[in-house]
Amino acid sequence: MKFTILATFLLTALPALSTPLEERSNEFHNHQLESRATRSSQGWYSYGCYFDCYNGMDRRLPILAYVDENNNPDMCVQWCSDNGHKYAGLQWGKECYCGDALAGEPAKPNECDHTCADGHNKCGGPCRNNIWSAFQKSGH
Repeated sequence: MKFTILATFLLTALPALSTPLEERSNEFHNHQLESRATRSSQGWYSYGCYFDCYNGMDRRLPILAYVDENNNPDMCVQWCSDNGHKYAGLQWGKECYCGDALAGEPAKPNECDHTCADGHNKCGGPCRNNIWSAFQKSGH
């Protein structure tokens, strides 16, 4: 009887144990990323902090949607979405930029440290955008 229980347990546990540790670790890591993914009220995904300015003041997200002291992710995403753009970027706390391609390199999260008017979201920094997109970021 004890042998049967042990054999049943081993047969059910072996497939999971045969998966390489690195693969199991990646599965856990990807699950953690998914559970932390942030979405706007319109269903857009947060991509994090990205560099914006290059070549002087040329912009990676080239369309200045507005400058508003009440800026927040939902407001910026809504404007960009309503105007047919795929990406929204919040910058300097009150600026909203839009674009149709994600360009630029990720920046350190603490470089997008300006708090939005809503008091709990981040609204970029100097030449740094908190990026939002209608598309889920790969790996999330």
